[in-house]
Amino acid sequence: MHNDHSRSRHGLHANASPPLGEISEPDVVIVGAGIAGLSAAAELVANGRRVVVLEKSRGVGGRMATRRVGEAVCDHGAQFFTVRGSAFGDMVAEAHEAGSVATWCEGFSRATSIDATVTPAVDGHARWRGVSGMTDLPKRLAAQLPADRCVLRTAVKVAAISVQRGRVRISLDGGPESGGPITLHAAAAIVTSPVPQSLDLFMAGGLIPAEGVIAPEVHQQLATVHYDPSFALMLVLNRPSLVPPPGGIQFAGGPISWLADNQQKGISSVPALTVHASGTFSRQHFDDPPEKVAAALIELVRPWIDGDPATAIVDQSLHRWKFATPTTIIPAPLVAAVMSPPIVCCGDAFGGPKVEGAASSGLAAGRWVARVLAGAC
Repeated sequence: MHNDHSRSRHGLHANASPPLGEISEPDVVIVGAGIAGLSAAAELVANGRRVVVLEKSRGVGGRMATRRVGEAVCDHGAQFFTVRGSAFGDMVAEAHEAGSVATWCEGFSRATSIDATVTPAVDGHARWRGVSGMTDLPKRLAAQLPADRCVLRTAVKVAAISVQRGRVRISLDGGPESGGPITLHAAAAIVTSPVPQSLDLFMAGGLIPAEGVIAPEVHQQLATVHYDPSFALMLVLNRPSLVPPPGGIQFAGGPISWLADNQQKGISSVPALTVHASGTFSRQHFDDPPEKVAAALIELVRPWIDGDPATAIVDQSLHRWKFATPTTIIPAPLVAAVMSPPIVCCGDAFGGPKVEGAASSGLAAGRWVARVLAGAC
């Protein structure tokens, strides 16, 4: 899903992690290496816990995703982040001092729809970006995790989560290099995947609908979370786009929700657009042929392409996000699906949406699990 050329061919964390089959039982297994999972891992290792982080993609970051398309660099998931709270603010301040993140602007152009007048909107509140792409912040968090207390493994798919003899049992799909299925056991688990995928893992492990493992009311609460899909179309141009400064337009309605110029944003050396389709458009066309979807989106953003798209677009790539944006938010920053052993769900559908919401949810989950494990010792 994401380009990450710093990973080895085995998908191991840069700190020379051992093969999964050789990992002794960790304190906590975290499913997902997006901003929530990495924030939870940082909190747990700070409390002296041994952690394994499992990510199905080839790189970290989740929807904080950056991709190279030809000579261009495009953010194709989350486009920016804001800072409201102190905990996330401290994280961003450290990353800023280290040169990983920078401010982009203090507001974007806005329009009620793709056909409406575009007007500037500046509110004085900073919008942040990664210096070279949105993956910069999660990559920094991953690089800071100490190798003696945290193993981060990418390109690993979790198949089921269950409980066995008072511990969490994590079943993985074994690939050719692993020699078959792999099972990890831990004192606790934090699950940061989109909630429908988390429920699938619980069902595969027999936690749902088994009476007395995950309570029916907890299952019902988690099942209320739904997501909008989104297409992200990346277009490399042979000349600068017509998107007004600072390089982003937010649309309140219609088939397009977002249009960004990655060159103006400061991450691409050549002109390149990122087009996000709305949830309604994406749901209606989710299974259409990619070339048909791309052609429709190109026609919609034609006013911001200088020249005939047939010649102005020199390269393109379409990405389909199935769980792009949570449309329902659980007010609490985490939900304990199982109390003993603790199995916690968190992420951008908990406490508050977007990047800061996901990071804050992960931090809260890490703190909660650390306290529970400390009390069990």
